[in-house]
Amino acid sequence: MQKRSNLTEKERLLKVLKGEAVDRPPVICPGGMMNASVTEVLKDIEENHNIDLDAMTAAAKAVREITGFENYGVPFDMTVESEPLGAKIDLGDKFIEPRVTEYNNKSIEDIIQNYKVNPRDSHRMGITIQAVEKLKNDEIPVIGNITGHISTATSIIDPLYALKMLRKDPDKIYRFFQFIHDYSKEYAVEMIRAGADIIAISDPTATGEILGAKNFERFAIPFYKDMIATIHQFHVPVIIHICGNANTIIDSLNDTGVDAVSFDSMVNMRFAKSKLTTRLMGNVNTQLLHTGEQGKIESITKNCMDSGVDIVSPACGLSMATSVKNLRAMTEFVKRGI
Repeated sequence: MQKRSNLTEKERLLKVLKGEAVDRPPVICPGGMMNASVTEVLKDIEENHNIDLDAMTAAAKAVREITGFENYGVPFDMTVESEPLGAKIDLGDKFIEPRVTEYNNKSIEDIIQNYKVNPRDSHRMGITIQAVEKLKNDEIPVIGNITGHISTATSIIDPLYALKMLRKDPDKIYRFFQFIHDYSKEYAVEMIRAGADIIAISDPTATGEILGAKNFERFAIPFYKDMIATIHQFHVPVIIHICGNANTIIDSLNDTGVDAVSFDSMVNMRFAKSKLTTRLMGNVNTQLLHTGEQGKIESITKNCMDSGVDIVSPACGLSMATSVKNLRAMTEFVKRGI
């Protein structure tokens, strides 16, 4: 059992992200792609928490109170940045997350020239920024979430077309990434101005398996570095989540200046720890959290902690059907200490 501390949840998480010693790892679920607003949490929230301001803030608070995760995080999906660029979105409900139902079939040139995004005036970006303002407090960390430029691009236009362009017309797709990156950066800054303590970036399409190490270096790393440098100007730390098998790209993440990296459950955290110079977050298997038994969840959580993770979290996006009992098995184990 670890010695109890008087640290607030915010203090503990921010200290960890600075590389300072704390009593135990924080246990968080940032929001965005990695959100814990599961169906059971939402049962008493009437309006759609993805589009209604009061419901969004209530859901963020309910996640912490009911599951035991030590943060507030908004929004709860990965379509917020793609919607203003002409992607058609099903806005979801208590049982299913928002998702793209139709891509923008206009040319990249047309999209760049004819679509302008102002985060404060954009419908769900604006709601998310207001939710951050309402959630801001002294003791619980508020995490603002953005979707990485590659994943956003492949939610706006057909992903197969976008990925083919990496080889066929790399300059054109790079310009599209830059266009997305620029307004995503403005969105992150507006969340910081609203009171976000941390920005989390999820870019699940930017995996080593999909891009390969060379394309990751060319099309992902420069944008991450610029985003992180901008956010750091406000003295706010950054977490990046990368899906899939990231073994071939781990080394390059050291060049981004990121404060913590989160990986999927297929990544061996001891191996990642040996490669990274930054903090490590993760990576309790989400399928196990959905269907597993409490003892197994505790065992895998302990393994993550023994592997040297600095922050304990689910490995990826949670199923909406994940039970609160299973999530609490994870969070309470971390809080009890080893």
